[in-house]
Amino acid sequence: MDTRRLIFGILFACIVALLLVVLNADKRYSRGASSHQMAVDSFFLALIFVMGLVPQFGYITIFPGFSLTLVHIPVLIGAYLYGPKKGALYGFFFGLTSFLAALLQPVGFNGFFVYPWVSIPSRVLFGFLAGLIFLLERKNTKIYTNGFAIGATSFVLTCVHTVLVFLDLYVFFPSETKAFLFANTTLGTSLVVLVLGFLAIGMAGEATLASIVVPVTGKSVLRFARNK
Repeated sequence: MDTRRLIFGILFACIVALLLVVLNADKRYSRGASSHQMAVDSFFLALIFVMGLVPQFGYITIFPGFSLTLVHIPVLIGAYLYGPKKGALYGFFFGLTSFLAALLQPVGFNGFFVYPWVSIPSRVLFGFLAGLIFLLERKNTKIYTNGFAIGATSFVLTCVHTVLVFLDLYVFFPSETKAFLFANTTLGTSLVVLVLGFLAIGMAGEATLASIVVPVTGKSVLRFARNK
């Protein structure tokens, strides 16, 4: 456990440093657009908190102790619009809501997320990577404004999010993660196919929804901004 806390301490220090860089490096706060950007950030953070903490809104329970996650969608939209810095910031608050939601209902698989080193670092990395990829796509206007391309990117990034979460789990709780994935019934029949099937279906559902919502919402916001 001491090793886990040490690793988390290092990760948390890196996260804090990253967030400080985000806030200090974003010169728009010291220019005329500060109030606008603060309003945008407030909107995204409020949306993330509402989705994360209102029951059956951002974390939808499909059976006790296991939930589908939809809070990653506003993080993807923010990353699409504002790049890796804001993606990391929104990802941090995404992880924070996951931590708080787990505290309120620490049951089954969801109980892993009461540990901040499970709920937060993978979400920060997810937001940062999403913003970085969208930033690269922005250099090609045809890709950045193409709904199918952004939808496909959002689908893949959602799958990456799931992988990051399980990698984080495996780093800190290798034996517990294996026990969860490869649990056996009293009859001796492995539940791995069932568990992985639920995970795959859940990931596909989250990714499909993201592939629809992110390009539609993101392009609408861009169109509105250009008109303004």
